[in-house]
Amino acid sequence: MHPARALTFTLCCLLAWLAADSASAGAWLRAEGDGFASWSLKIQHGAETKHYSTLYAEYGLNPDLTGGFDVGSDEASGYKALAFVLMPLQRDTLHIAFQMAAGVVAGDPALRPGLSVGRGLKIGGLDGWTNFDLRATIIDGDADLELDATLGLTIWEGTKMIWQLQQGGQPHEPDFLRATASVVWEIAHGRHIEVATSTGLINAEDFGIQIGIWQAF
Repeated sequence: MHPARALTFTLCCLLAWLAADSASAGAWLRAEGDGFASWSLKIQHGAETKHYSTLYAEYGLNPDLTGGFDVGSDEASGYKALAFVLMPLQRDTLHIAFQMAAGVVAGDPALRPGLSVGRGLKIGGLDGWTNFDLRATIIDGDADLELDATLGLTIWEGTKMIWQLQQGGQPHEPDFLRATASVVWEIAHGRHIEVATSTGLINAEDFGIQIGIWQAF
């Protein structure tokens, strides 16, 4: 592995360890009646250039149940349309939540159970969070694992920086592994714009850029 990528991989592994010990924004349910939606478009450049987009939304149905949907393209640019519910397992300094999603991936019926663990933190006086999300997409009895480890910091009011390690496949032999970094700006009350870049570490694009819009309601 190239030395620069080896350093990035080492830092990402440290991030994953921190997230696994603390982790996930997905572990916090929405308050009853509160909602969130995001749309993102990502362009990847590697052996060939491709793009995919995702529309994601969640809504607090009651204090113990958040529902939502995840629609768009997956890693292989295949279409996905999943509805999900998120339920709390623990609410303390450490938050743990279970998710169950069902729908269609690339034209096949699919289930996607998941587990999120989350915790807020402070680094250098800045408010932040870590999250660790594990999901398994099950199609025809086969399961594809996805693992996201995230560190986010509020740099100043209305502006956040987020670093993430994304992995697909088995931990010892990943289908892909990439690192991403993004900046999120608040442009109006409850509305943000996200700009992100990514680099592939294993079996992923050489470079990627993502633009997204977040909206709370």
